[in-house]
Parts: sequence; C-alpha cells; structure tokens
Amino acid sequence: MFESPQQALDALSRVGYFTDSKTATTVYLAGKINKPIMLEGPAGAGKTELAQSVARAAEAELLRLQCYQGINEEKAIGQYDKSLQELFVLLKTKAEGEHDWGQIRRDVTSREFFLAGPLLTAIEQPKRCVLLIDEIDKVDYAFEALLLELLSAWTLSIPKMGTVKATTIPFVFMTSNQERRLGDPLRRRSFYLVVEHPTPEREAAIVKNKTPTANAATHRFIAGLAKALRSFNLEKPPSISEMNDVAQAMQLLRLDEILAIHKDIMLPLMVKTEGDLKRMLMKQAFEVIIYTAKKNADAMEAEEVADTLAALEVTA
Repeated sequence: MFESPQQALDALSRVGYFTDSKTATTVYLAGKINKPIMLEGPAGAGKTELAQSVARAAEAELLRLQCYQGINEEKAIGQYDKSLQELFVLLKTKAEGEHDWGQIRRDVTSREFFLAGPLLTAIEQPKRCVLLIDEIDKVDYAFEALLLELLSAWTLSIPKMGTVKATTIPFVFMTSNQERRLGDPLRRRSFYLVVEHPTPEREAAIVKNKTPTANAATHRFIAGLAKALRSFNLEKPPSISEMNDVAQAMQLLRLDEILAIHKDIMLPLMVKTEGDLKRMLMKQAFEVIIYTAKKNADAMEAEEVADTLAALEVTA
C-alpha cells in the first residue's frame, strides 16, 4: 500500500493522522509482507483511527468486524441463506423427472447460497482492503483460534463448502483495550504496537486539523487540557475525539478560553461517568484542571519559541 516508511508517514499526515516514524515504519512493513498489526492501548488513544486512516490514505475499502462477548463464527465468516436454500430445494423437487439429490446438496452448500460476513468479504475483494478487527480483547480464546487460519494461510474453512482461498490478502488491524491478555499464537502472527495518548504537541496538531480556524493558543490549550485531564486519575480519561469535541464546542460558543464559570457547560463534554463527575465537582477540581491546562499550554508555547530561536541561530 505504501512504498516507503516516509510515504506512509506523509500519507497518514495528509488524512489527519499524526504519528511517529516507528508507527509509520511498522505500517509500511506490515503492508509489504502481509502481516497483521496488533494495536494495544487505552481506549480513545487512536487505535481504530489508525486503521481507518490507513484505509483513507491508501484509498482502500475498510471492512470492520466489531467484536463483543458471544460473537460466533456466523457473525464473523457468514452463514448459509436458509430461506434461499429451502426455496431452491422446493423448486427442484416440484420439477418433473428424477432428482439428483447429490447435486442438489452440492448446489445448496455452494458459495452462491452463503451470506458472507466481514472476514470472508475481506478475502474476496478484487482490490486489497483494510480489515479492522476491533476490540478483539472482548472475545474468548476459541474465537481467537478461529482467526489463526486466516492470519496464517489466508484461507477460511467453511463447513460443507470447503476451504476458500484469499483472492487478495487484506491489511489486517486488530485492536485491544487490554481488558484481557490476548493469546500467544495470535501475537506470534502479528506485528505489535502500543498506541498511547498523543504528546501535547501532536494532540495540538490533531486539534488544529479538526478546528483549523481556531487560533494556535486554543490548540495549545486543548492539548494542555487533555494532558491535565489524563493525569487526574479519572475512571475514563478523555479520548482524542472527545478533546476534538471540546475544541469544536469552544469554537461554536465563541470561547477563546475555558474559565471556572464555564464548568456547567463544559463538564458534560469532558467527563463521562458519575464517579468522574463527582471528582470534578469536589474541592475546586475543575479550577485546578483549568489552571494546569494553562500551565501546560504556556510550557508548549515557550518550547515552540525556544525551538524557533534555535532554528534561527542555526541558519544565521
């Protein structure tokens, strides 16, 4: 999908995913040698967004298998269309003459009668796609085992039909919020990346991409606010997308900065559990968060000024 790590880095940046050379190199290598990428890290850190961004950057179709407790083979691979099978058998048996039951059985268990799920659809694409297996840590080890054939041989074994070989090999991403440890067989077949929340500088760039008309001070403040909130020991630290929501809300409300008087209108955007809300309402916690956010933003600005002066000295 990409011809070099730098091209992967540039392409991801163009579609609004700002990352580092390590991630870009892993994406490049995985695409070249057909390895899935296992992405682990906190919820909202950008794991799913990385897969979506690779699809956008490569202009490839994105197919998604959303995992959950109790997901089974039918949801992942597909199932036979029983109503169509019954209709076919009914029409055949109503026809005059002898019936070849062996042929009828072969017909109704052929690909034409099978409704494909995301995994089968992905390997049947005429053009390489991106396959996102999201929140795989929610499934059990039995479902993990189901994936091993796909990720090893790029085939799927379907009862009564046989083995289906991949027309094209999908670019596979598996995400995990680390609710449980994934099995070693799955890990051995994958490249591995830990996706953490971005640095303040990178988060400011992400926010700028979402709110380009806001000023640089606002972008730095949002990045500083994200760092302050994630350091506050919340039950649910804010995701990147939630911080983008805060930035857009500030823009819509025509706020250049968040003050203590904005607590009631901003807390619904910043915290998402009852426990976190109680924490933010106690002992001027909100005011401390805003104060810390401003300090973080000032530190970012000072660092930017220092970097600019250093660059000027080099070119002088």
